[in-house]
Amino acid sequence: MKNRLMRCLVLVLLLSSLMFLPQITDAAPKNGTVRVSGDNTWVVFVNGEEVAQSANWQAPTVSDFKLDNGFAVIAVYVHDAEPGAAGRGGFLADIVLDAKPDYIGTGEEGWRCDTSDPIADRNDGWEEINFDDSKWEDELEIYEKFGGGIWGFGAAAMGAILNNPDCEAHWVWCGPNDVEDDIYFRYTIGTLPVEPQDKIATTWARIKNEAM
Repeated sequence: MKNRLMRCLVLVLLLSSLMFLPQITDAAPKNGTVRVSGDNTWVVFVNGEEVAQSANWQAPTVSDFKLDNGFAVIAVYVHDAEPGAAGRGGFLADIVLDAKPDYIGTGEEGWRCDTSDPIADRNDGWEEINFDDSKWEDELEIYEKFGGGIWGFGAAAMGAILNNPDCEAHWVWCGPNDVEDDIYFRYTIGTLPVEPQDKIATTWARIKNEAM
């Protein structure tokens, strides 16, 4: 009798955890929007797929995307057309999610960057989900907030696009923006699932069989 009660208790606890699981899943963001500007040109990837590119920093690109269980990787390449000290590179972006954290802008923690060759010469999968960016720089050079600094004269044109919500991001670069001209950025939302989706169902079946 005691063993049967223990088995029933295990089943009740497991069923309770299964009933609670959808509430956790529902709390994760499902939809996102990434808005990007780069001085001078940029290419945007979401989960390894190109979603936007442009060469007009006063007209940010706006790309909607889906999250898988609250997970997505944003990767952006920015090229400063004026070589070295002749130019000042800049990258400004924000990510808007349908659940908290609902706004992520450049200048906040979590962004990583790397300097390298032009994108046409790079083939290490830097934009892919499983790329290891742990050795990338995690302290970006932070410049003026949107609307100020050397990019301020373009704020009106950009603001017409970045007004819902209003942009709160900062212009950033990987190190001084008059040195490197080819910069790579990544931001990871959530955590990549590593367990099979059917693990809970498999565990449930095993416990059920053991209890019989």
